[in-house]
Amino acid sequence: MGQGDGPTGTFGRATPLPAGMKLLLAAFLLTSFAVKLFVAWRFPNASYADVTMQYLEQAHRLLTGQGLVPWEYVVGARSWLTAGAIAPGMKLAALLGGGPDARILGAVAMCSLFSLSLIAPAFLWGWRFAGPVGAALCGAFGAYWFETVYYAGHPLQDSFGTYCLVPALYLAYPNGPATSLRRLLAAGILLGLATAFRMQLGPVAALAAIWVARTHPGRYLALGLGGVLGLGVLGPLDWATFGVPFNSIIQYVKYQGSTIGAAEGGKWGYVPWYNYPGWILGFYSGAFPLLFLTGLIGARRLPLLLAVFVVNVALLLFVEVKSPRYMYPGVPLVLTLCGIGMAELALRLWEGRVRTSLIAAGGILFVAVMSALLGAFSHFSSHWVLGRGIILATRAVNADPAACGLAIVPASAWWISGGYVSTDPRIPLYGAQASGPDAKAQSAAFNYAITTTETPDEPLPDLSALGYAPRGCYANGSRGPACVWFRPGTCTRGAAPPLAASLPNWLDVPAASGAGRPER
Repeated sequence: MGQGDGPTGTFGRATPLPAGMKLLLAAFLLTSFAVKLFVAWRFPNASYADVTMQYLEQAHRLLTGQGLVPWEYVVGARSWLTAGAIAPGMKLAALLGGGPDARILGAVAMCSLFSLSLIAPAFLWGWRFAGPVGAALCGAFGAYWFETVYYAGHPLQDSFGTYCLVPALYLAYPNGPATSLRRLLAAGILLGLATAFRMQLGPVAALAAIWVARTHPGRYLALGLGGVLGLGVLGPLDWATFGVPFNSIIQYVKYQGSTIGAAEGGKWGYVPWYNYPGWILGFYSGAFPLLFLTGLIGARRLPLLLAVFVVNVALLLFVEVKSPRYMYPGVPLVLTLCGIGMAELALRLWEGRVRTSLIAAGGILFVAVMSALLGAFSHFSSHWVLGRGIILATRAVNADPAACGLAIVPASAWWISGGYVSTDPRIPLYGAQASGPDAKAQSAAFNYAITTTETPDEPLPDLSALGYAPRGCYANGSRGPACVWFRPGTCTRGAAPPLAASLPNWLDVPAASGAGRPER
């Protein structure tokens, strides 16, 4: 195969995958799923409180009727799409007799299954433009890149939106704008679903539609009809769960405006615009020049993929709340371009002198090693440890058969706790304070307590005056450590209030919502 030629000798054209390439794609899918589950099990973390409180806890509440109710679910500003997507994995783990850790791993397994949708498009784009070497490199990026592995273990709207966006773009733009109306209809449905999961993806979905449809009314019709069908799932879902069609969009727009900005300015996520380029440089570190160069080479073949990433980041610059995860939907697209560019360079250097299979194998190994090094030693490495302490502390309490009650102290730390989803259901969960007129009486409800703080410079509550002794502290990344306290004796069930989500004072709480209390 000459440099610049596709597998058929015609650049960018698709041909049926040979048996060996089908086996390689299957290997990527199976090993990627295994790696993601292993990493989630071996390196538990809770970098984003949303993962626990907005999705895992809500899936647990959906299945058991018990869980904390954050303000987004009080007013319906967060749809049940993501929690519903992971609930089957949790249910299966429960049916198999699994405890809290197994049920959470079941949810991660569901998220990881969805994440496999990133691999085939990357693999096929690589195959179209650089043959076996391109498929191997792009497939490796889709299967093993550290960000992809990390987000597969974190059910978020951003990750599920990405799992719809990438295959949508392959359907609509395999080697340029697709012309099949059936294919475009399917692409439109996935673009609509991506927007339903993460409404901020709407602009890049519109960009993709315009880029592909251009001046062809039939293409707009197919993409538009598909988009309406995909986004339309929120109508009946929100109606069934909140009583108003598209309530999650209506309430999200209402509360993400000036209300929250004025009330919570200067808190989480309010950082300068240059944090986005800073995160990119920090995460990719010494590999950035190579990724930048090869990404530009690949962008000559599929410029829409680069445009989606750039436009997404450019729009994010103008949003006050910023987070690395908001960039993620464009990351697999840029990595695909890097895979194509690397394959072109590798073939230019070694084609005809080194067997193609060896170049492909070397490319897979190179991507895997580069990913592991960046994930472990770049600025991204802090993601793997943030929030780990609270998970280990909760596991330690769950492991004691004598545990008859657990308190989170202070109760205001509910949002960085493990919630009901992480706690053994035989152990009542309470919110308590270390001091105050009712502290001693309420301590009769629990024989275990976990103390933690949002930042490490905040003093940890001391429960020794209540008769508790420290059992050990667990590092929590950039948060305060999670410390386990224990007192001997039994528990008086109900002597303390159950752990509940506190609600902001600017919230328009529905009169009959029962907001702020855990549902049972």
